[in-house]
Amino acid sequence: MALLAAVALTTLLANGATRLRGVALAFLAVSLAANAIALSLTTLPQIAVLVSAGLVATTILYVAARDGDYGEDPGWRLWAATLIAAIATPAAFTSFRTITGEAPDLPLLGADSGNVIVQVAAFWLLSSGTAILVTARTAVRTSLGALLMVTGVQLLIRLAPGPQLAFTIGVAWLEVFIALTGAFLIVNERAVRE
Repeated sequence: MALLAAVALTTLLANGATRLRGVALAFLAVSLAANAIALSLTTLPQIAVLVSAGLVATTILYVAARDGDYGEDPGWRLWAATLIAAIATPAAFTSFRTITGEAPDLPLLGADSGNVIVQVAAFWLLSSGTAILVTARTAVRTSLGALLMVTGVQLLIRLAPGPQLAFTIGVAWLEVFIALTGAFLIVNERAVRE
């Protein structure tokens, strides 16, 4: 449960950041918290691939900012995206969670036997990313929304039966590709403004 709170808080921190470098560093915190949740469901090499992808994506966005002043004030978009995610997450969890006859057990610090925390964190990241994309005005927030959605997909992949190495590598490359696309859009947007 503590890791779920860490994912939620770091997501809100990334969503509320006004500077691209702050967004990039907050996304790294989201990625690390999500990978800490997935640690019990996957192997260390797969976690290493996902952590590396998060670090590369963060570095790409951090470098694309060029200075600490570039960014966007989210304003009302922060509240709209948070409200949309807060409504969509429980709805998605109750609609799509693994069907069992028992109530989900949410341990504060122990093991997540029913993968409830993984599912809720994934739905939170997917709904937050979607909400940010819906309310985005510039490439800064669009990139963040897409990266949050990919991080949510990374968590859902952990629940799939069978080997996951190909999915892990594919999603890691997708995360890096989204960061490169976001950096390209950010650099072009900045060039047009200047």
